[in-house]
Amino acid sequence: MKASQQLSISKCITGLLLVPVFLFFSNAYAQREAVIALDTTHQRIRGFGGANILPWRPDMTDSEIETAFGIEDGQLGLSILRLMIDPVINNWNLNLHTARMARDMGVLIFASPWNAPSSMLEIINGQRRVRHDKYEDYAYHLDDFNFFMEDNGIPLYAISVQNEPDYGDWTRWTDQDMYTFMRDYASIINNRVIAAESFQFRHEITDPILNDPVACANLDIVGGHLYGDGLAPYPLAESKGKEVWMTEHWSDGENNGNDWPLALNIGAEINSCMHDGMHAYVLWYIVRYYGLISDGTNNSGSKGDVTKRGYVMSQFARFIRPGYLMLECDEHPQNSISTSAYIDSTESKVVVIAVNNSWNEKDQTFIFQNGAVEMVTPYVTSETKDCLQESAISIADSSFSATLEGKSITTFVSSGNVTVGVEHPPANKVSSFSLSQNYPNPFNPSTRINFEIPNKTFVSLKVYNLLGEAIKELAGKEYSPGAHSVKFDASYLSNGVYFYTLRTTNFKETKKMFVIK
Repeated sequence: MKASQQLSISKCITGLLLVPVFLFFSNAYAQREAVIALDTTHQRIRGFGGANILPWRPDMTDSEIETAFGIEDGQLGLSILRLMIDPVINNWNLNLHTARMARDMGVLIFASPWNAPSSMLEIINGQRRVRHDKYEDYAYHLDDFNFFMEDNGIPLYAISVQNEPDYGDWTRWTDQDMYTFMRDYASIINNRVIAAESFQFRHEITDPILNDPVACANLDIVGGHLYGDGLAPYPLAESKGKEVWMTEHWSDGENNGNDWPLALNIGAEINSCMHDGMHAYVLWYIVRYYGLISDGTNNSGSKGDVTKRGYVMSQFARFIRPGYLMLECDEHPQNSISTSAYIDSTESKVVVIAVNNSWNEKDQTFIFQNGAVEMVTPYVTSETKDCLQESAISIADSSFSATLEGKSITTFVSSGNVTVGVEHPPANKVSSFSLSQNYPNPFNPSTRINFEIPNKTFVSLKVYNLLGEAIKELAGKEYSPGAHSVKFDASYLSNGVYFYTLRTTNFKETKKMFVIK
């Protein structure tokens, strides 16, 4: 059976299994408000990108490079480029032209090997394997490519150990092989190291690496692919301080990138990846009939034209730039709607994504909590629109509503002032002191503590460990009467029980909270 047929069957089975789950939870999506907490951030976004694999495909033209990595109208805004480390050293120079142009446009570049040089391989049960006595040579081979690119003025962001060690007719690695290489040889590579780029983001391969202090120290990025399975949070990687990247997905080779609404599926998938804590999303070929830019074949349009799939991805890549932080946001405010939200590192720009997978238009309300946004401008890709800018929407009382076209993706980009951490006056007069239980609790990595005071007074709010040592001061100033809220970020703390105490001249109260990572 062909791999594509296996994938199709797997997806069909998965779809059938999900039917009762969908029916069971459909009522859970009755709400229509997508709540965005402007002061609660998650992972830092490295970017969105695709692959240019030489010599398997023709190199990108200058025009295609500009289209792929530019951020103007009609361009994609990609900020990550994936290359192949060819086992034949004489082919390495093929990468230079596109990589250099991309580098000059500020693009982050990483590279993956499919096969080791033949001199380092052996055949075990009909499959290629790197000989165990050649692991050191293989590490130097990867590092040589790293220095080759750097010597040509194209420093790489990271080097992957192997593309899909658990699938395909390229070089295979067992879980133990990968663990041994990462523990004993990966430190030879003078760059960030990505592992394991498995076919289905299999944690069985990377868990042993993350759980070994030496191997874990040699790993910088957990990479993985999404072929039939693997889309899920990775709390172990997060607890070890590792970024998680989705580094390949070939979504549909039987149809071209303009088939609608198939091209829209990538929008909901990216939303899910971001909600699962991934820092980057990298598609397969940039230029291909099923890719982001047409190669002129399979009725995908003229060579160099942006496909519908490309416009959907541009809804993320053009506006959510490297360094943005993901905000706390409802993923499914209602049935068939998926959303995500982001803020730049200076807290001056907010981006909200909404994908409507229903054939019908849907009214969606968005509410900004713990801050304020002045105005948003929508950009829409649908069957008839290609990242089309529409009229700006003013925001009143920290919320706005929009009608989302059927089978569409809309990106709302803020303009004007953005404020974070705004204290809201109470709707009713506060008559007594009170300290609320933090929410959420347990939490990771941040929580919010609310308190009320009936008169203007100095307030102290501190966090303590089990030894009674103060580890964080959250408040230490005079507050006006009313309800107040502060955020506590515990990303630097270990799992455990902590206490927080509110003190004023006439009031003192302590509550318990739990950090679970």
